[in-house]
Amino acid sequence: MSDDKESSNKRKVAAGGLVGAAVAIGAALFVVFNSANQAKKGEAPAEATQAATPDDTTVQTAQFGQTDATPNASQTPPPADVASTLSADGPAINFSDETLTFEATFPPGPANDPVLTPIRNDALNFLAARKAEARSTYDEFKKEGVGSPMWPWEVMIGWDYTAKAGDIISLAGSAYSFSGGAHGNTQFDTHIARTNGTVVQVTDMLQGGITPALVIGICEALKAEKVKRIGTATVYDDPVNCAGPDANVKIEAAKLALAPSSETGKFGGIQVYWNPYDVGPYVEGPYEIVVQQEVFAMDLKAEFKSLFGGTAPPL
Repeated sequence: MSDDKESSNKRKVAAGGLVGAAVAIGAALFVVFNSANQAKKGEAPAEATQAATPDDTTVQTAQFGQTDATPNASQTPPPADVASTLSADGPAINFSDETLTFEATFPPGPANDPVLTPIRNDALNFLAARKAEARSTYDEFKKEGVGSPMWPWEVMIGWDYTAKAGDIISLAGSAYSFSGGAHGNTQFDTHIARTNGTVVQVTDMLQGGITPALVIGICEALKAEKVKRIGTATVYDDPVNCAGPDANVKIEAAKLALAPSSETGKFGGIQVYWNPYDVGPYVEGPYEIVVQQEVFAMDLKAEFKSLFGGTAPPL
């Protein structure tokens, strides 16, 4: 993503279409995730890695990408001074002053929609945090008499439904942020919930969470996209490795959504999103792949099996 600020680049990052293939899993396969911090050859800038630190019962998003960080926890209501920026029917947030231009769009729905309310509130809380940060930085520059070409900062957020089956609805969102520097930054978020608002994680739908079959499916799809995009299945020049102590692809760093299907009323697979820097240098951009449901169908819990079928389209 360059800083030429073309709106088509801000709102939707380039999509990569991947179709996950069925993968045979050996009975003795054992996958170990390395959740400790590993040194990376390239690190994301601060605005790509900051995240809110919620307590056990309340979530107030200060950074995009944390909607379901604490599933089903009560949310801190957005501050009154930003709540008024949400349009009456809920599909957009707009704010602009000399320090910040902020725009967010959502699927239309009533003000009390239990599925959409969390992502709206998160965007409003993100606006409040970004607004305060932009104003503070701007005032400091002005006080010191230092000119800067970075104003106003920009944030553009877009959310869309990805699929619906039974009483479960899946959404995916992306945010483009620019606050000076060589380029802006793109981040992803996803939100899966029942129609009553109860959050459902992809891991809730699988026996044993992220299963070996799904890990291999994600890894193979990422390798294919890597070869298509850069000609080699590598992460910072090392071969793609998705499991074990030497893993250079963090499955847990990805955002997961449910994919639509060729069969009406079904989920066709899982959509996987990585931010820039997560699985390669910034120049490669973000990665978006699809893993077909047949890859992990045997791992689905009984209550969710009937919701999956058919084939998912590429992103």
